[in-house]
Amino acid sequence: MNFVDVAVPSPLRSTFTYKNNTGKNLIGRRVLVEFGRRKLIGVVTADRDDYKGEYKIKDILQTLDHDPTFNNTQLLTIKKISDHYMHPIGVVLEAFLPTMLRKTKTQLDLSKYSSGVCDLDINDSNFHELTADQESCLKKIKGNDRESLLFGVTSSGKTEIYKHYIKSLLQEGKSALVLVPEIFLTPQIHDDFKKNFNDSVYIHHSGLTELQRFKIWLAAQDNKPKIIIGTRSAIFLPIKNLGAIIFDEEHDQSYKQQDGFRYDARTLAKIIYGNDVKIIYSSATPSLNTLQSSKDNVIERLSLKKRISKSKMPKIEVHPINKKNLIGGISDELIDEIKKNDEMGNQTLILLNRRGYAPVFLCNSCGWIAKSNCCDTSLVLHQGVRRLKCHRCESAWGIPECCPSCGASDFSYKGIGTQQVEEAIKNILPKAEVIRIDRDSVSGKARRDKSSLMIKDIEPKIFVGTQLLAKGHDFKKITLIIILNLDFGLFGADIHLQEQTAQLLIQVAGRAGRTGMDNKVYLQTRVADHPMFNLIKTGDYELVANEILKERKKLDLSPYIDVVYLKAEDANQARLRKFLVEAKKYLSKEHLEVYGPFEAPITKVGYKHRMFCIIQSSKKEIMLKALDDFVSHSDKQKKEISNWVVDIDPINAS
Repeated sequence: MNFVDVAVPSPLRSTFTYKNNTGKNLIGRRVLVEFGRRKLIGVVTADRDDYKGEYKIKDILQTLDHDPTFNNTQLLTIKKISDHYMHPIGVVLEAFLPTMLRKTKTQLDLSKYSSGVCDLDINDSNFHELTADQESCLKKIKGNDRESLLFGVTSSGKTEIYKHYIKSLLQEGKSALVLVPEIFLTPQIHDDFKKNFNDSVYIHHSGLTELQRFKIWLAAQDNKPKIIIGTRSAIFLPIKNLGAIIFDEEHDQSYKQQDGFRYDARTLAKIIYGNDVKIIYSSATPSLNTLQSSKDNVIERLSLKKRISKSKMPKIEVHPINKKNLIGGISDELIDEIKKNDEMGNQTLILLNRRGYAPVFLCNSCGWIAKSNCCDTSLVLHQGVRRLKCHRCESAWGIPECCPSCGASDFSYKGIGTQQVEEAIKNILPKAEVIRIDRDSVSGKARRDKSSLMIKDIEPKIFVGTQLLAKGHDFKKITLIIILNLDFGLFGADIHLQEQTAQLLIQVAGRAGRTGMDNKVYLQTRVADHPMFNLIKTGDYELVANEILKERKKLDLSPYIDVVYLKAEDANQARLRKFLVEAKKYLSKEHLEVYGPFEAPITKVGYKHRMFCIIQSSKKEIMLKALDDFVSHSDKQKKEISNWVVDIDPINAS
């Protein structure tokens, strides 16, 4: 008899010992074990010759794999990831398994689901001839083994460069992984790649069925060259002979998982593959961390400063609206611009990063404001379904007949959302085709596909939407862009907000003028004299980024110092604060600075209060060692609060 260590998906940061009575080597295999009163699927991570402990050891109930799901190298990598993120290894292992293997408590016949990978079929005629600048970038990508930043203005042909590079990889028998920030983008990119690579292109994201994702997981392990296009979770696919990972729109926050296992796909790519796989970051507005790494020559920088063909960079104007009449949140002057543009047969894009009809619903008699009782945030009015919704936990309430505070029935709403802008434009231009694109309008495959077709269409249209419209879409005839209500992004306490706002503004502006037509971009604002707008007006992201980096360097902030957030939540606010105060005392050591506790920007979600501490140090190894000690120490203590997490590579304080 021998013993094995099994990792199970539990919040406990350790493996658990079980008896192995099978006489087989079970390392890397899934097994069914009894864990407390539950039966869980775990993965065997190691053998033990004996066991010396005070607890009675349980038997493995069932072996679920004929062959190991994970080899020794993969297990070591997963242990490394678990250590890096200070997250339970069982939860990390689970992320590498398709849902069907996480849930099915019997052996599966994998051959039943595997359909194999099509033979390579490259359509050379559908590749565009590269410009001299593009050729230069491609040559540099092929000629070095380092990570590369493809830093090019919008519509400079970045995608065409890495398509040519992928072609060379496939011809060498290697595969490629192209990561995109949103599910909404996958059909567009998939269709584009299929023109060049036919049936060698696959899609992977959470919008697929469990069976579809399982089949892609199996296809990934086929030795034949292939391209997989997916969102951040595709980084966990076991792709054979992988030659390159491309992060399209590298700057996007969606590459960071913000709950549960909080990983950054960009960091994971380096941990999983090291120097064995080429990593390419592509963006017109790269994250400040990536940009600074290119300045420090850690990442090779490849620049594209000109648009291809006849495309013109948009002219950006700041449009002050103080003391002006607004219709649906838009000034009269810009309403006239929308009318003119529509009459000329062109397309207009209106961006407002707030979905719903209105963000505040209130009683005019007593001032009562409708708030979520579980998240303590204002409920957003959704006019079409006549509901008040919480955008934190997505719970919904009916609109009350009378005020719960004073009994009056005199209600109104304040602020604007995409639904209200859409309604206003339809009233002003009843014959115009108005398309709203936000989380509500593109939920589900049918809606996503319909919206994608609308974006490709060249007929006169007015698009109204959130930041989804700024992410990699190739609009054919946009000549007017109006950006509403982004002032808050310039004044928030979170240091990441200014960077993210600048990226969004320049990305949206870049959707215009792609066909060589004259185009305008208006930034509607109440703070027209803000110095950031003078920089953004130039359309030069690097100019904006350098100014933000200069300020961060002066204040000794990221990326010039290593920063980690300790985030926690609990129903009892006093208990939550006590936990973070004690954590601060434990972590306050030489070479470490600990600030807080602070209330999170979203102070309450799901009936739980949220707070955080900021930990920073110029000596990363010392900081990580202190945090590892804290995690080990806390795991040995009685659980005091409902949840806490060490957020490595944080992108916001939420």
